[in-house]
Amino acid sequence: MLAIVSGWAVDQLITRKIIQSERKAVYRYGCELMLSTVFSILFILFAGLFLNCFLPAFVFVVFFMPVRTVSSGYHAPSYGRCFLLTNLIAFVCVYGAAYCLRFGSGLQWGMWVLFLTSHLFIWCRGPFRSRRHPLKEETVIRNRTGMHRIQMIEIVAGAGFHIMESRHILYTAVLATVAVALMIAAAEKEEGKNVGSISGNL
Repeated sequence: MLAIVSGWAVDQLITRKIIQSERKAVYRYGCELMLSTVFSILFILFAGLFLNCFLPAFVFVVFFMPVRTVSSGYHAPSYGRCFLLTNLIAFVCVYGAAYCLRFGSGLQWGMWVLFLTSHLFIWCRGPFRSRRHPLKEETVIRNRTGMHRIQMIEIVAGAGFHIMESRHILYTAVLATVAVALMIAAAEKEEGKNVGSISGNL
């Protein structure tokens, strides 16, 4: 489905001479990635609306998607699996945050430690740089700058949730940030396995 829609969209751009045909594969991949992200966001928001937790679902999207996009990390082997994984993470974060409310307000400071620790990990280790799919240095620098700006905004927003005592929203934001950090850690671990297997075959 994504391949068909992306192929049609790119063909239209080529026909109208907006892009060059030589870069068709690159634009098609970018279009597929964009559509996959949009579908995931819409599904999460509609599911949140249907399950009466639209605001936490929206907060998850805001805290997970932007920094995840520029920090990179683990990617599922197919768009279908990526869609399922993203929605599973959203479900765990939203309902995990609701479960954490049972432990009372005393948990709030512990969640703040988790929040800041995850942000520190992302700040230092992101964006993830794959050896198999290396990015240009200027792209890495641009992504890192954008990532740091997004992180600072998220920390300020988290402080606002804390002041307003919106614990469900704050906890959702925390767990979404933890998920981004885990995606980077998972990618680093996977990259290490691949490097080890390649070295072992030499």
